[in-house]
Amino acid sequence: MKLLFQSVRWRLLLWYALILLCLIAGLCLLAFRLTSNDRTFQIDREIRGFQGTFFRALFASRPLPNKNDLPSFDEIRDRLRNPGEVSSFPPELHALFEGGNGGIYLAFWDSDGSPLFISANAPAKLCPPKPNNDGSTQYIEKFNRREHHRTNPTGISSIVGRDISEEKKELRNTGLLLALGGGVLWLAGLGGGWWLAGRALKPIDTIGRTASRIAAGNLDERIQIANTDNELDRLGHVLNDTFERLSAAIERQKRFTADASHELRTPVTIILSETQRALKREREPEQYREILGNCRTAAERMRALVESLLVLARQDLPASRTEPVACDLADIATGVADLLQPLADEHSITVKRELSPAPLKGDPHSLAMVVQNLLSNALVHPPSGSTVVLKTSVNGDGTVLEVSDNGPGIAAEHLPRLFDRFYRGDSARGQINGHTGLGLAIAKTIVENHGGRIEVTSDKGTSFRAVFP
Repeated sequence: MKLLFQSVRWRLLLWYALILLCLIAGLCLLAFRLTSNDRTFQIDREIRGFQGTFFRALFASRPLPNKNDLPSFDEIRDRLRNPGEVSSFPPELHALFEGGNGGIYLAFWDSDGSPLFISANAPAKLCPPKPNNDGSTQYIEKFNRREHHRTNPTGISSIVGRDISEEKKELRNTGLLLALGGGVLWLAGLGGGWWLAGRALKPIDTIGRTASRIAAGNLDERIQIANTDNELDRLGHVLNDTFERLSAAIERQKRFTADASHELRTPVTIILSETQRALKREREPEQYREILGNCRTAAERMRALVESLLVLARQDLPASRTEPVACDLADIATGVADLLQPLADEHSITVKRELSPAPLKGDPHSLAMVVQNLLSNALVHPPSGSTVVLKTSVNGDGTVLEVSDNGPGIAAEHLPRLFDRFYRGDSARGQINGHTGLGLAIAKTIVENHGGRIEVTSDKGTSFRAVFP
């Protein structure tokens, strides 16, 4: 039962059922009330009309001398005490004199409580109404009768009433029909609500099943979207975009793992083969030194690769990033340029510094790594005698770092993947000088972690441009 009410479909249906029940019950009660009021109004009008008919007949049998005169109260009392022969009254008034059950009854009393006229069909032990000297009328319902009570200012009081058992029975039947009809309508509404809830939640079930298949490893699965531009379609688009990014991230991770394994396998293979060569037989000291030198070179390459992988791992984890501090990118670039000046001299490359103050907030150590990776690439690939420009500035985009050279440039087909991890193009990257193929990937990750962007253009020479907010 607990699991049943945890279902969104059941909870929606319960709320819908409650609201629908209140609405139908309210409408049925309103209809019953209106029917009852209308029937009561008709009975009251019938009672009032019957009293008027009685008085007209009472004076029609013995007209007043002057027809235009109104009867006095004494004349009314006299006529009520002696109404005359039954035959002088219309047939619908005969029950007042002959008795019997049913029909409208009348009773009149004088101011002293003595009866003036009580119809033969009136209920037994009918009492005068309570005194009411303002002449107002009251409608009273007791037992199965509805009565009109009135006390005239002269003291004459009257009761006109009738049995309403049939009307009450009809009202009960009407109420029962309304209840049955409302119940049937409520059950039909519940069925429709169950169907609508299932239809509305069906896309969510589809999304859940698709997500389960994707979680099971089927990364090519996508949510089928009906293109109706409703909330669920928009959710489907968002989830499909998320699945696309997730799939791309997993593919990049697989490719990264495969590339890292491949890169590590080369130095490990060198170390193993060199140690096996050294152990096969006795060798001269010079040969041992050569073998150990090869092993050291391979180990240094492996260490550089592992350190680069650790840098990327730290940059990928938001919790490991340091709190940004105020620094100047020009000062950081100056320090890196001084550090790499021996490499520039080794390749006979001139580093032209155009370092304007470039304040920003960030991690100085990571920013120095960006400058170092971009500048070291620019010092390695161009031919001897080239010029590399290292520039910092501030413009409308933000704080800008530019590293450009006048070398042969990079082929256009390599530019879109230049910042991929372990990617190397013929003119873009090589394994010379201990480069691991991760430098530009590290630079891109650091720049993006600082909220910036990095881009490359290559025509006559190559230019890298990093913009920080």
